[in-house]
Amino acid sequence: MTILCWAIAATFSTGYFYHQYVDLFERTKGKSIHVNLALNYGNETVRWYNNTEAITGMTLLNVTLSVAKVNFTMWSGMGAFVNSIDYVENSYPSYWMWWMWSSYSGWVEGPVACDKYVVADGETLYWYYENTTISPLPPPP
Repeated sequence: MTILCWAIAATFSTGYFYHQYVDLFERTKGKSIHVNLALNYGNETVRWYNNTEAITGMTLLNVTLSVAKVNFTMWSGMGAFVNSIDYVENSYPSYWMWWMWSSYSGWVEGPVACDKYVVADGETLYWYYENTTISPLPPPP
C-alpha cells in the first residue's frame, strides 16, 4: 500500500512540475536575450563575442554554432562532445572545455554537456582549449 501511495504521489508531482516547466517555456519562448561568449584557442588568441543575441531556450551549443564552426559528436545519454571549434581539433592532452562566470566564485567549469546547458540573459561563457592532464583544471585567464 505504501508503494502504491508513493507511486501516485510521484506521478502527480512529476506531472505538476512538467506542466510548470512547459508553461514557463511557452511564456518566454522567442524572447531575445544576450550572452557574452569567448573562444580561447590555447595559442594566446581569444575572440570575444559580447552581447551575442540568442533566443530564450537556446543552449550553449546553439550559441557557439551561431559564431563559430563547430564539429561535435552526440553521445547517447550524455550529450554533445565538442571535437573542434574553428578547425582547432582536440588532440591529447588538449581538449575544448567550457566555463561559466559566477559573481560568487569566479570561473566555474561547465556542469553539463554544452547541448544540455540553457543560456541565460547576460551570462558570460568561455570555451577554453586547454591541457586536461592538469588537475584541477586551471580556469580561463
